[in-house]
Amino acid sequence: MTRYAPALILFALFSAPALAADPPKVPPPYKAVSTEAEALARIEELGGVVLRANDIALEVDFHHTGAAITDDHLQYLLSLKAVAVLRLKETVVTDAGLAHVGKLTGLKRLYLEKTAITDAGLKHLTGLKELEYLNLFGTKVTDAGITQLKALPKLAQLFVADTQVTAAGIAAFQNAAPAVRVVPDPAQERERAKAALETAKTAVANAEEALATAEKDAAELAPKAAQLKKELDDATKLLNDAKKVADDLKKKADDAAKRFKDGGGDKAKKEADEAKQKADDAQKAFQAVQSKTDPLRQQSAKAGNAKKRAEDAKLTLEAARQSEADARKRLGDSR
Repeated sequence: MTRYAPALILFALFSAPALAADPPKVPPPYKAVSTEAEALARIEELGGVVLRANDIALEVDFHHTGAAITDDHLQYLLSLKAVAVLRLKETVVTDAGLAHVGKLTGLKRLYLEKTAITDAGLKHLTGLKELEYLNLFGTKVTDAGITQLKALPKLAQLFVADTQVTAAGIAAFQNAAPAVRVVPDPAQERERAKAALETAKTAVANAEEALATAEKDAAELAPKAAQLKKELDDATKLLNDAKKVADDLKKKADDAAKRFKDGGGDKAKKEADEAKQKADDAQKAFQAVQSKTDPLRQQSAKAGNAKKRAEDAKLTLEAARQSEADARKRLGDSR
């Protein structure tokens, strides 16, 4: 392989004429077909995907074809026997294309998200008596447009987020077609926002109380942390010494008891009793030291973590207040 100096490479790059970008591919025009097999082949040529949901029903997905399909290309669907699901999300299909979709009498689910569909296109769908699901997210439909959909007898779910449909339009549609679940549902969202607000208000109150306690502890205990730790270290040393004495005396008591059991006589019994008494006294002394050490350990730990708990309490309060603000925003409360 020939090696070129970097300067020559740069010269070649900047002096050569710019290469033209590949022109966008023009989709093949619609061409009439006579069989289902031909229609399937044309759809796949356009980048569409056809799946068989069961032995009969088909699912046709044009989602990733973008500008590769036009309204005319939707005529291929009419040559398919049973289209149950049609996905046209983010395609360039217009109202005119829905004139063809409206002839798919067996269609159950239709996805039109982020297309240029308007109210004029929805009128073509009123004959889809089997349609159960319709997604209009991000389209240009309005209150007047969805009013036409109340004629669909099996419609169960309707998505109208990010459209020009208003809360009043949704309420009117729900009154006319109560069996249809509309998303978003302003009334339901308002109730959820109210519940969220009450939860957030309680959380704020609890967080404020926790912060006040944490700040008080930080103010009172943090300055004492070093002294408390020293006292704890001293107490822990005494505790360890007391435990060692207690353990040693218990061992001696156990040894004396064993000698008595092995036939050591009255002298061995007296030694065993005395050793046991000393061991019991040492254990009590250990427990007394421990009873003083445990509270000191708790105080020392509390003092050492006081600042951290106060900082965490502040973060918790900020989060609770943000949740309250979000809930108020959902309710249109500007406080």
